[in-house]
Amino acid sequence: MRLPPALLRDIPPREIVARRRYRLFARMVALGCILLSPFWLWSLFFSVIPGHLPSLIFVPLMVIGCVVAFMPLWQGNPYLKQLLGTGILARLAAASLYIWIGVFVYDTSVDAFHYWSVGMARAEDFSVMGWRAFQPPFSSTNLINNMCGLIMLATGNTLPGLFVLFALAALWGGYLFYRAFSIAFPQGDHELYAVLAILLPSNLFWSSAIGKDALAQLLIGLTAYGFAQMNLRLQPRALLTCALGIAGVLAVRPHIAAMLAVAVTMPFALGKTRGGWMYRAAKVIFVPLLVFMSLWLVSQASEFVGLETTNSESGIDTFNHLTQSTQIGGSAFNSGQSLPVRVAESPFLMFRPFPWEVNNMMAASASLEALVLLWFAWRRRRGLMAALRQWRQPFITFILTYSLVFSVAFAAATSNFGILVRERIMMAPLLLMLFCANLERAGAKSFPSRPGWMLSSMRLPAVGKPSVF
Repeated sequence: MRLPPALLRDIPPREIVARRRYRLFARMVALGCILLSPFWLWSLFFSVIPGHLPSLIFVPLMVIGCVVAFMPLWQGNPYLKQLLGTGILARLAAASLYIWIGVFVYDTSVDAFHYWSVGMARAEDFSVMGWRAFQPPFSSTNLINNMCGLIMLATGNTLPGLFVLFALAALWGGYLFYRAFSIAFPQGDHELYAVLAILLPSNLFWSSAIGKDALAQLLIGLTAYGFAQMNLRLQPRALLTCALGIAGVLAVRPHIAAMLAVAVTMPFALGKTRGGWMYRAAKVIFVPLLVFMSLWLVSQASEFVGLETTNSESGIDTFNHLTQSTQIGGSAFNSGQSLPVRVAESPFLMFRPFPWEVNNMMAASASLEALVLLWFAWRRRRGLMAALRQWRQPFITFILTYSLVFSVAFAAATSNFGILVRERIMMAPLLLMLFCANLERAGAKSFPSRPGWMLSSMRLPAVGKPSVF
């Protein structure tokens, strides 16, 4: 995308070079996916013999449908078009890699294959039992089982199709994170954040399989997008979008929904009141309601993880039990450490495993990404400090609250790098926004008086109508 000379004069040369690098990186990823396509296409369709014939029809139809749905959203923005196209290819390759590892390394003992087998059994039972084949509860693990069964009831036995469907759902989550960032931080580095939200390797791999991770990416992205719209302009549509996101997360992972509810409540309670009497009235009305809903969600999440007791000693014992239960396989860490020590290490959740903690190939790849993220965080430390100084800005309060609660909770209850790397992708897209927001610039505002696409430098040279999604 070539910017007009008048706009180029307003952008520092260093940023112009950086943006060219982001575009070059997206092209290189797309080229790599194309060159490796014979391998990942074989892995996707033929490494698991059952169900490859329906998938040869179902997968192309899903990809075409995704491209058609994206077309009005990238209109007039060649960079976003290129990045989303690359994201589709990368998601297909990541789903194929997950299938290959699941088949040839773990002998189909991973959760994704269990969801598929249970769903297939329920689809087969439908001819005898009818809708009773899809048993309650319609939440958590059983929700994924029922979803797989319903999909295969319509498409037939299609393991690759299920993988691709969940992978594309996570891609839409990445797009929603990008839209939330564009609205909340119009002065931010949108091109860099788009790369991180869509092509971060850990997000690509872990959310491109059948399971709760893909749905969590989509629904947390929807929550962030709705909340960003709420702070731009308080409208029923934005409130409904945010509420739908939290309700969806509640069905998938109740404890994450509780964290999101608390994070949404805090800006209303502590953030700056803006917009005149309407916002003040909304604050008076919604704060008690949000506090009540947050407490209810926290209670539901506590029951889900086994913390229904109010006794602090019993709660600590439960956290210790959860930690010990995750210390399995070759990825265990923090063995024997006390709860206060684990909580004190929570700020480093994003950057582990450290190189000296690596003991297998999967941990090594996770450690390499963690080192890159640590270097990136250090280079962008001024942006983080600027965000901390503006902590009362609503969207910043939302990110900081969610990241703090998430880090402490998972550091206290998890002692397995495999689980840690997989589940922290629910926090990474939000936290990385603060490092890309460019809040250290003098006079920068967290929230614009107009939508982010009207102020973003990515949208200035656009031709045609911008997306209103």
